[in-house]
Amino acid sequence: MDTTEIKKEANLLYKELAPLLQFDRKLEEIILEDLAKVIQICGKSSGKITANELLAFLSVYALIKDDQDKLYAVMYLWDSPGEQRLNYQKEAMRLLLELIDKNSEKQTLRLPSLLEKIDQENKTNFKEKTVNALYRFAQIVVKSDDLITMSDLDALSQIWRELHNSTSAEAKKAETSNADNNKKTTEPPAEDSLEKVLEELHELVGLENIKTEVQTLTNFLKVQKVRIERGLATTNVSLHCVFCGSPGTGKTTVARLMGRILKALSFLEKGHLVETDRAGMVASHIGGTAEKVSKLVDSSLDGVLFVDEAYALKGNTSSQDFGQEAIDTLLKRMEDYRDRLVVVVAGYTEPMSIFITANPGLKSRFNRYFYFEDYTPDELVAIFNRFCKSSNFQLTNEATDKLKNLFSKLYEDRDQTFGNARLARNLFEKTIEQQANRLAVISNNLTDEVLTTILPEDIPEVLPEPPKSLAIEA
Repeated sequence: MDTTEIKKEANLLYKELAPLLQFDRKLEEIILEDLAKVIQICGKSSGKITANELLAFLSVYALIKDDQDKLYAVMYLWDSPGEQRLNYQKEAMRLLLELIDKNSEKQTLRLPSLLEKIDQENKTNFKEKTVNALYRFAQIVVKSDDLITMSDLDALSQIWRELHNSTSAEAKKAETSNADNNKKTTEPPAEDSLEKVLEELHELVGLENIKTEVQTLTNFLKVQKVRIERGLATTNVSLHCVFCGSPGTGKTTVARLMGRILKALSFLEKGHLVETDRAGMVASHIGGTAEKVSKLVDSSLDGVLFVDEAYALKGNTSSQDFGQEAIDTLLKRMEDYRDRLVVVVAGYTEPMSIFITANPGLKSRFNRYFYFEDYTPDELVAIFNRFCKSSNFQLTNEATDKLKNLFSKLYEDRDQTFGNARLARNLFEKTIEQQANRLAVISNNLTDEVLTTILPEDIPEVLPEPPKSLAIEA
């Protein structure tokens, strides 16, 4: 590949990174460490880091550091023959190895999860733009020697996964801090508004009945808020909810949005979401369950506690099981903090209905039900297209037709374990892997259009996801 094209792509990447660096210059080292890791992954595909890969790295490095000497070397001296060029290659390798050594204990890219947190707190959109720019740059790097091998495509696949994997280093650190309670906490943006949250709700694919019900609840609470402000009598309303539906239908997403809505309306002070399940609530020894549930409630105060597959709390009828103790403790704490805690219990429709009606204490506190319907084939295609857009891929019309036919077949054959949006994500990941296999035999003419286009043959034939136990006993 001509070095001019490499320098051009490096400049394009820097333009995408510049707003991020202006936002927080402290991100510079993390950006450079992740850039070095991308180059390292690309280099491993061929067993060595080539001169053009070093040029790609040094070009971006010099722009980020605003190092005029290195910029001059990149622009005017890199293509010169002899010892001078070799010296610059050695300098680029030295800098690269220093950054790789700093990042040696970190197995994944740090930037994506860090930017996700920044975006949530500041209502920015750095992650999507940065991830797409880095992936495009990686595509240029792997073909910089004018030869694409299967190892190169494997390298691209690894980089794509690390750029899009929510369990990257920063996320894993957060998960580790929550490991004692099997919980995951999602904080709302630092600055938020009701209009913004409702806009995000209505931008979700499908879920029309859920959007209507949430909007109705929001309107009711807005009126309640005005009545409170004017000292008028208000209607007591329980905000605890039951979310019924199959996996991947957006239950957790809507719960997060509801927390933010309740915060915007001043019904909750923080509006954060704490996610847990049976494992996070039930201990294996006497006294442990009450302690676990109490800690969960304490961390959820002024926000929303989301209990996934809540029916599993009563899935074991053994006298040694403490599921009922978890329920009893939760009910008591809900009463203790009825103005500071909203609880959402979620799971498959039929088991959840049985679970709630079989527990009088739960039935009296949970009277607001939301039913999440399975996504239709058209909606699944729309979700698939969103994954494509966020990762800089596009479907041909023929590929779209095949995808819709495939989703239609899966939809017709679905059972209660139908994966919905998770199915769409899994199919998308298999599709880009299959596209990589197709491109592996192409050594030339790998244009941006070729690299980003999904053809019908890239979409695999898949079967419905295997049934999953509901952990319910008769």
